[in-house]
Amino acid sequence: MIRINTILPEDTIKKLDKIAKDEHKSRSSLLREAAEKLIEEHKRRVEERLRKERVRHAIDIQDRLRKKSGKWDGTSEVRKWREMPK
Repeated sequence: MIRINTILPEDTIKKLDKIAKDEHKSRSSLLREAAEKLIEEHKRRVEERLRKERVRHAIDIQDRLRKKSGKWDGTSEVRKWREMPK
């Protein structure tokens, strides 16, 4: 592990120490858990943003295809091909 130094407001340290005492943990372990949760939350937000961008891109493609096809009706086209003699 790597040791770091940080500056936090005294009030924050008091609150952290109270939580650490209530949870029977050290201040360091409490801060490690908080850092891990922050990393996981950040990862989740990045993945969600990417998912939304992919959905937005797919919608844009569908909109462009819809605009390009005009009044073309895919269902009618399939029916027409099904009804053609073989």
